[in-house]
Amino acid sequence: MKLSPMEQEKLMIFTAAEVARRRRERGLKLN
Repeated sequence: MKLSPMEQEKLMIFTAAEVARRRRERGLKLN
């Protein structure tokens, strides 16, 4: 799979947002 730099950046941002959202949800459940 070959992505252009712009696509790679978009994918990284999307992945980071997903991880952050899951982490926040898990944190809310713990508190």
